[in-house]
Amino acid sequence: MQDWFEKQPAAIRASFFALAAAILAASFTLTIRYATAEIHPYQAVFLRFAFGVILIAPMLMKAGLGSLKTSRLPLFGLRGVLSAAEMCLWFMAVLYLPLAEATTLNFTVALFGTILAALVLRETVRIHRWLAVLIGFIGVGLIIQPGSDAMQPASLLPIAAAICMACAGMITKQLVATESTTSLLFYLMIITTPVSLIPALTVWETPSWTALGLMAVAALMMNVMQICNVKALQLADYSFFVGFSYLRLPIIAILALILFGEVPDIWIVPGGALIIGAAIYVAMRERKLAKS
Repeated sequence: MQDWFEKQPAAIRASFFALAAAILAASFTLTIRYATAEIHPYQAVFLRFAFGVILIAPMLMKAGLGSLKTSRLPLFGLRGVLSAAEMCLWFMAVLYLPLAEATTLNFTVALFGTILAALVLRETVRIHRWLAVLIGFIGVGLIIQPGSDAMQPASLLPIAAAICMACAGMITKQLVATESTTSLLFYLMIITTPVSLIPALTVWETPSWTALGLMAVAALMMNVMQICNVKALQLADYSFFVGFSYLRLPIIAILALILFGEVPDIWIVPGGALIIGAAIYVAMRERKLAKS
């Protein structure tokens, strides 16, 4: 079976890994919904990172302690705090919002990434990308409908999570130039675990074996998803890969309807189309500029 798969064209293999990553991302979100029905989101975040530390131990043993040498611990620390905050906000969004809405609003991470690149990194962002960002936020407005009775305060949770994710991503872009993959994963887990423990202790209740099992599976899903993302990017261009990442929205919408009876709001369709279209354009534009 493995030999047959290796003989397939690169585009086919890349599609397989990218689709697998999208399915795993959707499954992770559904698993978190089930887990946070029993334990507080803060506690779920801590367990996710704690199991993550256990799962990356074999990678660390293989790479050796020398791979952890770094002179950029302050940046690692800031990235860890932002990642823990992003996960706390995202887990609360998954608990309190319809899953399709939470997922769609979280796609704004690409839009906030463009804004931060211009304001913090002083990157040149031309009119085309600014227009894409504006169009994306029009989509956000269609979904959350600010100032109307339809607006939910919880709708701000996935947007806040996207801001934290964009900030952490900006730091990661700086770290990948000098740090190993092992150190990037290890320091993320080793910092986020104690940081996430602080809010978790304020709401701590002894989790059941079911909750522990769900969070262990969720952590494993995230690790495998990251491997699939890397494999897909090794086989295909980013512009080919990026579209697959948004497939988790229809997957989540269908499964949320079947499992939880959630019917997406009608404004999810035009609003989501604007957000995803703008995010894809921004990603492809950045890729083109990077090549130039």
